[in-house]
Amino acid sequence: MITEYLLPDSAEKAVAELAPGGAVMGGGTTVMPAVHAGALDAERVVGLARAGLAGIERSGGRTRIGAMTPLAAVAALDGVPALAEAAQAVGGPALRNMATIGGNLLAGAPYGDVGVALLALGAEVELSGRTIPLDDLWSSMRPGEEIILGVAFDDDHGSVFLRWARRAANSPAVVCVAVSGGRVALGGVAAHPVRSPAAEAASDPAAAGAAAAEEVDPPTDAIASAWYRKRMTELFVRRALEGSHAV
Repeated sequence: MITEYLLPDSAEKAVAELAPGGAVMGGGTTVMPAVHAGALDAERVVGLARAGLAGIERSGGRTRIGAMTPLAAVAALDGVPALAEAAQAVGGPALRNMATIGGNLLAGAPYGDVGVALLALGAEVELSGRTIPLDDLWSSMRPGEEIILGVAFDDDHGSVFLRWARRAANSPAVVCVAVSGGRVALGGVAAHPVRSPAAEAASDPAAAGAAAAEEVDPPTDAIASAWYRKRMTELFVRRALEGSHAV
């Protein structure tokens, strides 16, 4: 049962308020539905709106985005088309003005498309106390002990993001693919975004698509069957690589 809602004015104070029994709220697009459903297992909610974690810094072809930066601002970025397009694909304008890049990384399947683009960009995640490759976030982050402060990556004008869903808008992705710098990242095929080493090692886009489809073990759910996700993985990996000329 929630008994407190706190708005610390720094990241350090936010971390100090987490344990025990604290939940973090960024833009509120995932926490508030859980609160209304009575499904949030926390005694206090620690809001990050005043913790100074929003903003975009760019220098020398590298970009850092604070965790509380809304996806609407990320969607307007130049120099990283994969990331901008992934952010633009999230919900409608009202949702993008609320949802944050840090929250999207932790949204969980079938959401979190922005993480696919960041994974392809080779992003690093700055946590309170340490910086890790984004690849490691979902297995090593310590909820209740640390928060996401921001992400950083090298810009790539040739990066590509493709997404397939049942509807053009407001529909979870069946599969999404991002490619950048020889990296191939997939969404919709696991509990969180993943790299496809088999696709990255392939010699041409067609072979990469086939290798990615063979490599993944996607779920069957109300959105799509595992068989259909495999077929779309093959198709969209090929299309993404053809568009980026990365292979």
